[in-house]
Amino acid sequence: MRLSHLMLLLATLLAAFVPGPPAQAVAGPSGHWEGKIQIPEREMAFSVDLAPGSAGGWIGSLSVAGSTSIDVPLENITVSPATVKFTAALPGATTFEGTLAADGATLIGKVASQEGAVPFQLSRNGEAKVNVPPPSSASAKEFEGRWEGVVEAGGKAMRMVLTISAAPNGSVRAVLNNLDKGNVEIPASTVTIQGKQLELEIRAVGGSYRGTLGPGGEIAGELAQQSVKLPLTFKRPVDAK
Repeated sequence: MRLSHLMLLLATLLAAFVPGPPAQAVAGPSGHWEGKIQIPEREMAFSVDLAPGSAGGWIGSLSVAGSTSIDVPLENITVSPATVKFTAALPGATTFEGTLAADGATLIGKVASQEGAVPFQLSRNGEAKVNVPPPSSASAKEFEGRWEGVVEAGGKAMRMVLTISAAPNGSVRAVLNNLDKGNVEIPASTVTIQGKQLELEIRAVGGSYRGTLGPGGEIAGELAQQSVKLPLTFKRPVDAK
């Protein structure tokens, strides 16, 4: 056997034992995603950030372009090899469920709310930048329950309901309802109680509320959204006394 043939044979045998490049694993849902929701007669641009949490599970946030809904926290995030599902703390119950493409570059599915379901599509665009809201403080019995108030905006009176309760872990949570805007629930992202002071961060609408529990049993404060600040006092319902 000539030397050149022997070298070719050895090269072929060696190649059979040399591992090739590692197979590329399909990227999971971690990352910054941008896309659109196909609402009847128009599209709504939005972005989602998803990442593994330091304590296990997943964390995430959502922002709607051109709105005050910025870094709205995601909840109930479930991830399987091909699907991603989560709810966003937006006004109303809003659930997203999508399928991750084989190359991990797109996430396509439907978003469902009380008004029905519409399609959405997201494309991966960089690393995740999840802005998790600060944790809520411990609950306080004197604040828990249903409160009612009226806010004057644009010459119109809007009836507001504030419901404060304790979460299973003892932290406080709060939900606002605007009775004159379809009674849609608006969850507070962070609720802080310090003594007689109550503070709500409401990322779903880019707003906040700060109030003080007075000796008369009323929470007198201010509802703010961007540069607009409106006085709002909450009282216990008459039938609750």
